[in-house]
Amino acid sequence: MAAGIPMSVRRLVATMDIKGVVVRQFCDENGISRDWFYETRRRYQAEGEAGLEPKSRAPKHVANKTPAAVEDLIVTIRKDLDDDGLDAGPATIRWHLEQTDLDHVPSEATIWRILSARGFIVADPKKSHRPPRSFAAERANEVWQIDGTTWPLADGTEVKIINVVDDGSRVCVASVAHPSESREAIWAAFKAGAQVWGMPERFLSDNGKALRAMAKPLSELGIAAGHSRPYHPQTCGKVERFHQTEKKWLAKQPAAGSLAELQSQLDAFVQVYNSERPHRGIGRQIPAQRWNQMAKSGPADRALGATTRIGDRPVRANGTVAFANYRISLGSRYVGEVATVIVTGLNAAVFINNQLVRKLVIDPNKSTQAIYPTRGRPRTKP
Repeated sequence: MAAGIPMSVRRLVATMDIKGVVVRQFCDENGISRDWFYETRRRYQAEGEAGLEPKSRAPKHVANKTPAAVEDLIVTIRKDLDDDGLDAGPATIRWHLEQTDLDHVPSEATIWRILSARGFIVADPKKSHRPPRSFAAERANEVWQIDGTTWPLADGTEVKIINVVDDGSRVCVASVAHPSESREAIWAAFKAGAQVWGMPERFLSDNGKALRAMAKPLSELGIAAGHSRPYHPQTCGKVERFHQTEKKWLAKQPAAGSLAELQSQLDAFVQVYNSERPHRGIGRQIPAQRWNQMAKSGPADRALGATTRIGDRPVRANGTVAFANYRISLGSRYVGEVATVIVTGLNAAVFINNQLVRKLVIDPNKSTQAIYPTRGRPRTKP
């Protein structure tokens, strides 16, 4: 279990003040044991950041590992059978091994794994009779799948709907209508989702140019970004399936005459989908209820649970942007631009045109978060 616990949870456990905290309740809510809770805190005190990294649980010596000499014999038999044009499958090889004086003959499955590891077998999905395994994240906000789909307005104009789905709970994090699948559209969907559901541990998307371009700004927020292989939509299958459900619902509504009208329809659908409609893929549970019941994850570079606030603000004539009770200095070069301010606890990041322009830790004792020059050196660029 420990190896699957996100870094955000590890960091929270290590740094939290446990005065007034019911440890048993906290552990139950986050899917961890009390032994692991206290061990993590002890390791952090003794080793610092290194103490948060999961340690390998693999044994130093595998008692039942097939000896190298037996592996070599399996490969030799395989080659000899191939050279003779005979069947060289694991069952045949095992029969030949039984004719030797080996004390223990490996199973067919073990022989198959050895041949695969040595490069003699290339898996062919068409020959598999096993049903495909469906991956699902174990925690809410562990993985967000994001993708765009096309939808027509009443006049025939095709627009894009950017959908974001939480992998584990199936909650629709955001559904945003936009003229095109651009970086601005992806950024708008991310902000819409993060304001309501918090920030994820990582994003998963296809190979769209705009989607992949978001990896850099997301990384500035501690969010990892992954993408599927080309022409392999199954990797993002949950959001692809969500497109179908959403479009089926939209087809029953009056055709939207504008982006604003379409967005209103999307907002109504998301409310039904998240809070009223049972989902077959999660055992007929309602996605929002499942999300509330699940243990949570988040960006790996911060403790879990800090509230995230997001806002778009204009840069004033004095080069500052106002957010909450603070004024954050950016510099005169950004006057007139619209800045996106993301604040988690006291950690703040400011983006303009989807590019990070300043990252800082807010000083709560100062209303203006200035950019101070370093004595004897040029002023640091924001």
